[in-house]
Amino acid sequence: MNWRDYILSAISVACTIFSIIGAYKSNVYYRKSKQLTIYANTNSAYIESQKIIATLTEMLKLGNVNGKQRGTNYMKAVNQNGESIKNSIIKIRESLPVDDFNEINDLLNSQQQKVEVYIDTFITGTVLVDEKLVIDDNFNKCQQKFCDMQLLIKNKLENISENLK
Repeated sequence: MNWRDYILSAISVACTIFSIIGAYKSNVYYRKSKQLTIYANTNSAYIESQKIIATLTEMLKLGNVNGKQRGTNYMKAVNQNGESIKNSIIKIRESLPVDDFNEINDLLNSQQQKVEVYIDTFITGTVLVDEKLVIDDNFNKCQQKFCDMQLLIKNKLENISENLK
């Protein structure tokens, strides 16, 4: 072997080393980018959970009205709030990874009350009694499950944030 072969071998080894370092950095960047995307989507789901809680608060206001207020269409208001909650659940489903949403879905549909079925009663208007929203135990359980869901999403968000550091 002459000196050219040694130089070409050294250049080849150096290129291989730089290539390995570049592949490692690329892999680290990809993982970090993936975690950031998951964080952003989980944050979006958290915002939707806040919207659900705010909508349920509006529903409480509708249910606590003494007598019928003039100009208020309770059926329409309850329907719109039910649609809003349903849309937020769909956005949460689209935002979160499948495993995380399955965990939330199990939480919402645990025990005897299925939350999504109860929300459908808002949309159809079957929850109204004498054209008035009655705040009962089912509503309170539904609201508590959504609060638990929000807490679960917040914990997931904090865990992802810790992993990004």
